[in-house]
Amino acid sequence: MRHHLLFLLFPIIIIAAACADQRRTDSDVLQVWHPFNPEETALFRELVRDFEERWQEQNGQAITVSLQYVSFDDMYTKLRSAALAGITPDVVFMDVNQVIGLAFSDALLRLNELDGFRARYGSIEAAREEFYGQSFDVGVVNRLGEVDLYGLPVQVTTIALYWNRELFRQKGRELREAGLASGRAPRTWEEFEEYAAILTDPERRTHGYGAHGSLWFNLPFFNMYGAEFVEYDDLGRIHPVFDSGNARAALRRIQAIGTADFEAGAWRTGASPEGGFINNRIAMILTGPWMVESFANAGVDFDVSLIPAPSPEEIDQLGLQPADPDLVDRLGPLAYSSSNLGGQTGVIMRESTRADLGYEFLEFFTSEEIQRRWGSRLGQIPVRTAAWEELDTSRYPFMPVFIDQLRTARRVPPVPRYSTMDGEIFTPQILMLLQGRLGVEEFAGRMDRLMRDRMLDSINRAAEAQQERIAGR
Repeated sequence: MRHHLLFLLFPIIIIAAACADQRRTDSDVLQVWHPFNPEETALFRELVRDFEERWQEQNGQAITVSLQYVSFDDMYTKLRSAALAGITPDVVFMDVNQVIGLAFSDALLRLNELDGFRARYGSIEAAREEFYGQSFDVGVVNRLGEVDLYGLPVQVTTIALYWNRELFRQKGRELREAGLASGRAPRTWEEFEEYAAILTDPERRTHGYGAHGSLWFNLPFFNMYGAEFVEYDDLGRIHPVFDSGNARAALRRIQAIGTADFEAGAWRTGASPEGGFINNRIAMILTGPWMVESFANAGVDFDVSLIPAPSPEEIDQLGLQPADPDLVDRLGPLAYSSSNLGGQTGVIMRESTRADLGYEFLEFFTSEEIQRRWGSRLGQIPVRTAAWEELDTSRYPFMPVFIDQLRTARRVPPVPRYSTMDGEIFTPQILMLLQGRLGVEEFAGRMDRLMRDRMLDSINRAAEAQQERIAGR
């Protein structure tokens, strides 16, 4: 995941765009920016041609959808440059973590106020019923008590547990002697630690597990242990609520795993545990479906399973609830697993001259038909749940596992300056926790204080000032 949102600079975008004299006047062109890879882009262009043809057939008007590739890392810079030039795109497909910051900066249109949305759904709640809810919620933003929809999910992903079957087989006898099955992944974190210890072999230089240090890869722990980062009061102000028994339980689990002898130590150097997995040096890692092809091409004998869940005792003590109760009968304890949520959200820039056409394009791309086509061709999870039915997964045997994992996942914390929370607050502290320089209780307390001092107070003040300016117009 990339988190390069520079929240405090977005007023520059709005001011520059609002004051610029130059305006695109070609009403037959829809400009769309996206960060898709080459394989995705090839299919995307096919879909764009279909949209153009359908629009002309249904409306008697020829249109052109102009696509521009912009990488995740460059999206903010490109948007800023476009705004300074007085020309912003109409539609942007952007990282889920950037949406709330743009909404708070008044850079996006409210989709629920568009005629097309009202005619199709009537309300935000009715629209949510047709999408994977946690992904849809990324576009729902509370700005000082006013809840609006600023985007539709266009791509969704999550992470699950990859495990090396060859390394499991090599330790099959030891696993069985410990009462563990060698042909499946662990199902609870206590079982996981037993597996990881046995799978670690200093002579072969193999480790049971490799951990990432960033917040996004640690969100599964906080999500499954029921920890929250912030909450909104009745006036829409944001308050930190991380310091809780649930968050401390998640931190203790992260600490126990990250400091164990079976952990490869990738978090210490900032290295990627995926490299150790490819080289058959790490038996288990957490990562996403984008790594399936790389691991397969490298000849790794691997499988994908749900991330382990808290123990039954922890579930009872903390009063944990599954994200999807319908999974309990089928998955048992693993219904209490959880993961993070990534992907992209499609938004319409506030300066767009073709908001109506932009919205219809978002509806087309997120429709059941197109999402089933997108998912079947690329091995990706459709954002509209109806498209999960009759989805062709024959070329992607792990997709059903990722869909189950996604059903246990929870949305990213609704914080406008996510990159600050990750890079400046969480990551330095998690390193100190795993190095033994910071305790769990101190971590939790500092998290709330730093979020308040470095982020939330200024965000609340800026939002209140903006609301006052709007009211005074």
